[in-house]
Amino acid sequence: MILGCELLEKRFILETLPPRGTNWEKYVEFCTGAVKSGAQVIAVTDLPMGSSRVSPIAPAHILVEKGFEVLMHFSRTTRNAIRIEGDLIAAHMLGVKNLLILSGDDPRVGTYPFASYIEDFSIYDVFKLVELMNKKSENLAGVKLYGKFDFCTGGVFSPYEKDVVGTVNRMRGKFDNGCAFFISQPVFLPEAMETFLSKALEMDDEMFSKVKIYVALMVFETVSQMEYFSKVPGVYVPKEYFNHRTDEDLKAYSLKRVLDVVEALRPYVHGFYLTATVRDFELIQQVAEAVL
Repeated sequence: MILGCELLEKRFILETLPPRGTNWEKYVEFCTGAVKSGAQVIAVTDLPMGSSRVSPIAPAHILVEKGFEVLMHFSRTTRNAIRIEGDLIAAHMLGVKNLLILSGDDPRVGTYPFASYIEDFSIYDVFKLVELMNKKSENLAGVKLYGKFDFCTGGVFSPYEKDVVGTVNRMRGKFDNGCAFFISQPVFLPEAMETFLSKALEMDDEMFSKVKIYVALMVFETVSQMEYFSKVPGVYVPKEYFNHRTDEDLKAYSLKRVLDVVEALRPYVHGFYLTATVRDFELIQQVAEAVL
């Protein structure tokens, strides 16, 4: 296991949406129930879908202080260069060391359509910055930073891209700058991931022998939820889902498909990541039992 990446001992991550205000108690109550239901890691999202919410640093810190294993999303396109570095230092200072580094959802499609989409750093720049902080305690400008850093970083990938070579090359760019694990886009059909892994292993067996792969799972609790997420870039909902037009029917079907994905892919990946579409503790427990 990579030094400082105790997170990688875990196999089941649950994604959560942080609060829109200052009342954190209800959020922590949900996370507590989720862990009791089998979630091993709580992922804290960073302004998902461009929606204005609390910065993930605060709730991630609260959870760490209360003994949770936490994975904090860290998006680059809502931060300029100095804010990226400042927020990384702040997160580490507050004990938040597990990061899922993302470009992030376009802020212009969320709460404030006039919000800026910032490209000061590429995704590879952010990984390189964190790697420099970990190894040399310095930034991309060569400026010395004080104290020691031990971030554990992960990235994302899509198994659906036709250009598998391009996908693997992008993963390699992150891996070469310290990325220890990858989380996929939501997988509804195990064949898609099996095909990707088969091709990817032939291209870069060395990288895939070292990184951990987590497969994202999406269970829909309502029809409106499915219709919304089916329009989100990177989410490819199979047409069969749309045959289920009641919430109860869709939820049962969606859960069955997720359990099928877990059963098929467990031998080939390290773990699974359940998206924030789920708030039902019983459902979380059923997925946890299948994963663990």
